[in-house]
Amino acid sequence: MFSELFAQERSIAKRQGTKLTLMMIDLDHFKRVNDTYGHNIGDYVLKHFTSLVVSTIREADLFARWGGEEFVLLLRNVGCEEGYLVGEKIRSLIESESFDEVGKVTCSIGITEVSPEDSLTSAIERADRALYAAKEAGRNCTIACEVR
Repeated sequence: MFSELFAQERSIAKRQGTKLTLMMIDLDHFKRVNDTYGHNIGDYVLKHFTSLVVSTIREADLFARWGGEEFVLLLRNVGCEEGYLVGEKIRSLIESESFDEVGKVTCSIGITEVSPEDSLTSAIERADRALYAAKEAGRNCTIACEVR
């Protein structure tokens, strides 16, 4: 479903000359949560994380689980610099929250601005490289912005 919505939003942005920013968000050391506390607590962490992100973003933005503990967020009418501020707001909120039984959880975020020629695959690859750079930088950080 995210693929279809991405294609629609990219077309609209191209036609209107507006910006789109794609964000990949990954919960740091999430496997450790499942291994230490069990999958029920892991599911609780994912649900609580999701509710925190949803409370932070605009209703017009598209937020989806990409797989495991990875999520994607597509910000409409937002360039990379503003997207970075949104990413930092999310990262800071997650870091400051206490998750029942688990305590502190952090996330790493990679951000890219979507070009009109991008496919979902090419945009995801750039956001994923930025996410990997955030992990390499020590986790619990936001890296932006590689534009095509």
